[in-house]
Amino acid sequence: MSRATGPESGDAGRSTAPVVERQFVADRGDERLRLDQAVMRHLADEPGVSRTRVQRWLDAGLISVNGREGRRASSSLRQGDEVVVTLPTPRVRRVHAPEALDVPVLYEDEWLVVVNKPAGMVAHPTGRLQSGTLFNALLHKARDWEDATARPGLVHRLDRDTSGVLLVAKSRSVHARAARLLATDHASKTYLAVVIGKPPEDATITYPLGKIGERPPQVGVVDEGWPSITYVQRLRSTWPMPDGLALLECTLGTGRLHQIRAHLLAAGWPIAGDPIYRSAKAEAKLPPMTKAQVDALDGQALHAWRLVMPHPMTGELLDVTAPIPARLQALGVNPGGTWDASVARPRPATTPHA
Repeated sequence: MSRATGPESGDAGRSTAPVVERQFVADRGDERLRLDQAVMRHLADEPGVSRTRVQRWLDAGLISVNGREGRRASSSLRQGDEVVVTLPTPRVRRVHAPEALDVPVLYEDEWLVVVNKPAGMVAHPTGRLQSGTLFNALLHKARDWEDATARPGLVHRLDRDTSGVLLVAKSRSVHARAARLLATDHASKTYLAVVIGKPPEDATITYPLGKIGERPPQVGVVDEGWPSITYVQRLRSTWPMPDGLALLECTLGTGRLHQIRAHLLAAGWPIAGDPIYRSAKAEAKLPPMTKAQVDALDGQALHAWRLVMPHPMTGELLDVTAPIPARLQALGVNPGGTWDASVARPRPATTPHA
């Protein structure tokens, strides 16, 4: 049984959305079930009902038995018990506007699109930022896709000031398959980072990471943190790199929030221009000219350079690289000269650094 109730007409300013109550009387089939199981049994027609969701309803006091709230999910029912479930008002899904923003496409087929996200662009709308994001740009591009019902889904994220390769699925089913593949050893993501200091030729950074700040979100080395692995190889530390800087190739062994930025800071080689994971001590050692170049950076000198993985639908190897942006080329990151970006490969490092 369901019943809809709403606010009185004189309650100005309140939501007019009805509050839906689902009621049932426990029968013989409920006597051997937990309360959460019984609720799921009687509300099986409700979209998305699950034990986790029922537990949240219990915690929020939205389920009462014989007029009393606060029952545990594991408690049992007796035949004849009256159960009332107050279904929470569903969230209103925001409708994001398509926008014609300049986002270069590196690869595209009927299932996927790989883009080169510019530095300074937020990947997905947030509560405060609803326009100018990569997702807004993808919604505009989706107008030209063959499937008119296709909706872009970001398979992974990049920080606002990190540029480079970002994988996007054109449907939920492709998104799920791509995300599973990306989490396996069959896929690798390689980044280029300009750092301050003198890193070794190669290193494996294994500091455990955990959240140490919320606004803005920040992670750091925490004893009981998430196991985290970053493989690092030094590509250049001399001219044309400015004095005191080095170019690193970083390959992810795990994919934690801000992993590369936090790992490099903890190892003693902070990324140049990083507004959060910075070291005043390291910056103070830079020559004045190099310090001026680092200060001129708008965000961290980090670029998602290469993505290698099996195609989630065809199984063929997908190998995509993103051109080096001008802001990093000005720091000596150039695919020409003694370092050829076309032959660099993600590889495990040999020297532990933890």
